[in-house]
Order: sequence, then structure tokens, then C-alpha cells
Amino acid sequence: MIDFAGSGVVHMTGGITALYAAKILGPRIGRFYDADGNELPEPVSFPPHSVALQVLGTFILWVGWYGFNPGSTLGISAAGYGDIAALCAVTTTLAAAAGSVSAMFTDMIITRRTTGETMYDITMCMNGALSG
Repeated sequence: MIDFAGSGVVHMTGGITALYAAKILGPRIGRFYDADGNELPEPVSFPPHSVALQVLGTFILWVGWYGFNPGSTLGISAAGYGDIAALCAVTTTLAAAAGSVSAMFTDMIITRRTTGETMYDITMCMNGALSG
């Protein structure tokens, strides 16, 4: 098994760091417990703070993948490496786009079935792009 571009190490380090940070910080104040420390019957929903910044962050990550994924071929000078890098770039585009569209329409179908209204949620679209 080959760890292509060290992705196992990168994601393991990020996951362990996030686990420790979540343990140190604890749950959001006011989301699961009231001011007296009593557990709430249902978690309080927090609206997104800035959808525009969420869109910007999503596109920054998406563009960053074009440097990381095709760049993981470690060079384009050898024969065939340019084709691999191009395939990585196309796959990156298609995966993020398919995830984005799938998440948006899945959320739209679920919302339509539960509320009877058709709504398109751009935050679900961005989450799908990141998961793709």
C-alpha cells in the first residue's frame, strides 16, 4: 500500500488535533445546556454567521485542491505524468461539482417532503462540494 502524497499522515494529524481541540473546548455554550448547566430537551440551532465567507472559504479550498491533487504527481516532466496530473484536475472538478449538486438536491427533496416547500440551500451545496 502506498500513501499517495502523505494523505494518511495529513488527515490523521488533522483528525487527532481536532479531537483534542474538541475535548479541550467542550460543547458550545447555550447549545446543549442552559445557563444553570441543565440539559436542554433539544439542541438550540445556530444560524450560519456569514454565508458569503463560507462561500469564499469553500472556493479557496476548491482552488487549493488544484495545487495539491495534480501536484501530488511529484512532477510533470516524465512521460505520462502530465496526463496523470490532468486526470487528477478533471477528477477534482467532477467530484466537487457532483457532491455539490447531489447535496443540494438531496436537501431540497428532504425539505420538500417534510415542509411541502421547495428550497435550495447554498450551505448544503457548499458542504457537498467539500465532501466531493
